[in-house]
Amino acid sequence: MTTPDEALAIVLENTPRLEAVEVPLVEAVGARLAEPVASDIDLPPFDKSAMDGYAARARDLHATPVELEIIEELPAGVAPTKEVGPGQCTKIMTGAPVPAGADMVVIVEDTETAGDGRVRILQADPKSRNICACGEDIRKGRTVLEAGHAVRPSEVGLLASVGRDRVQVYRRPRVAVLGTGNELAPITETPGPGQIRDANSWSLLAACRRAGVEAERLGVAKDEEADLREMIGAGLARDVLLVSGGVSMGEWDLVPKVFDAFGVAVHFATIRMKPGKPTVFATHGSGIIFGLPGNPVSTLVAWRLFVWPAIRKMMGHPEPAPPPVHGRLTAPVTVGGKRTTFMPVRLRSERSGWTVEPVTTRGSADLVGFSRADALAILEPGTYETGTEVRAVPLEL
Repeated sequence: MTTPDEALAIVLENTPRLEAVEVPLVEAVGARLAEPVASDIDLPPFDKSAMDGYAARARDLHATPVELEIIEELPAGVAPTKEVGPGQCTKIMTGAPVPAGADMVVIVEDTETAGDGRVRILQADPKSRNICACGEDIRKGRTVLEAGHAVRPSEVGLLASVGRDRVQVYRRPRVAVLGTGNELAPITETPGPGQIRDANSWSLLAACRRAGVEAERLGVAKDEEADLREMIGAGLARDVLLVSGGVSMGEWDLVPKVFDAFGVAVHFATIRMKPGKPTVFATHGSGIIFGLPGNPVSTLVAWRLFVWPAIRKMMGHPEPAPPPVHGRLTAPVTVGGKRTTFMPVRLRSERSGWTVEPVTTRGSADLVGFSRADALAILEPGTYETGTEVRAVPLEL
């Protein structure tokens, strides 16, 4: 049986990185750059004041207090017209160009008005120039962002600063979500005898949105081959198809049979893990398919461990599967069986490091208990004492 680590390696090996597309700058938020971006100008483009104050010559400020003549006033966006000479200064605002002759800015808090167009400098530290030098952030022609870099609000500001109103990013995958099972009732209806509400397709939609990907919910297919063929066929037109339920070995688990009819290449059908053993990964053309377990906790665990890294790779992330964190158990734990267990836990940051607190749940159908967790501890069969260091995968993206 495939181990969780082997399964992840298979998923990433068979998941393609999507092509680059050019988008308007604001639409790039949440995507990854598919190209390196160079600056078209020096940043900052001129020596600019970092503070409100007075631009002066440091050699005039060795002995303070001292009075200087104010020869000009410069708000941001206005170029200086006069050079600062001996005994002179320019009143300057944050972001304004520093005039020629001046080599430091005295902050306004260290000054007082002297009258008659003069200012008294009360104190000045020559080491605190309060000037952002031309090109100190980046020189013209130098790369400011590499391919694969995430586009966040700060990157949008940087890209705008270097004149990029459109950028090349990796395309976001098109995802389809399909629930299966005769027992599933719509969430707006009271379940009938033997029914439960469809939670999985909605939680998968939410997980996609949390990952910055829009997904389409195809609905719920009945446990009938014809219905499954129609809806799975529609889903295979997407980059990613997520099918929840119907992937085990039961008489009514028909999804594998339908996959076979479509010529889907199944790379694994079970994983040596708990919960989430009946997790399927397959490919069809350039698309990828996950057959996820029917139990809601199992579905979300499989999403976090395998679907999320696959989507990250598609979108150009240089590290699709970040390494687990290490922390110490706050209570003893015994893991039976022969499978790797992914136990719901709470992570807490302490002065001595991370702590891992087990969360009480009633199994892979207990969303109430799972909702109290923010991570999954990775535990092999055995007994773990309080204080044992273990690995944990955060659930928060």
